[in-house]
Amino acid sequence: MKTKSSQKRAGKNKASSTLLRWGIPLLLIVGVAMIFVLSRSPLQTDSKPPQSGVGIGDIAPDFSVLTLEEGELFVLSENRGKPTIILFMAYWCGTCLPEARALAQLKNEYDDQINVIALDVDASSTAESLEQFKQAADNGAYTWAFDSDFKVASSYQVNALDTTLILDAKGIIVYRDQVPTTHAALKGELEKLLP
Repeated sequence: MKTKSSQKRAGKNKASSTLLRWGIPLLLIVGVAMIFVLSRSPLQTDSKPPQSGVGIGDIAPDFSVLTLEEGELFVLSENRGKPTIILFMAYWCGTCLPEARALAQLKNEYDDQINVIALDVDASSTAESLEQFKQAADNGAYTWAFDSDFKVASSYQVNALDTTLILDAKGIIVYRDQVPTTHAALKGELEKLLP
């Protein structure tokens, strides 16, 4: 005959056995589910790469660079008063070419209402190699310049080719990406800035 204390011990052992059998696996399942949910939180999006470097709403750091036009200097602060598009590229960058062509089309459409500058960030770039890229980009009638010491790209914390920035007339960054950008997307951003 079982005593009350032995019945209590048997009940506790059965409860412990049930907890071990079902509780621990259930706890593991809940833990894995929580990790999955937290990893997909709204703070992390897959649709846009994270902004890096100088961000939207900041005044763009001033810079001066030598242009493809012999002996000419482009100074950002001297070109305020109208929107400016800056493309960080390299003369050998195939994915930069469609955007460079889109910029040529935008410069043709908006002419003197905008500034456009393509900065070649490759230290091995020469006037000839950049000129060949320019010709492949429909001879974009905008500023082509060298950032071969990577000073400008570094000050803008650029870590990918095809990084594009759009500045408003006051020099404030209003758009930034790190992916090839279409003509339509760039035009949409410009239309927000132009009267």
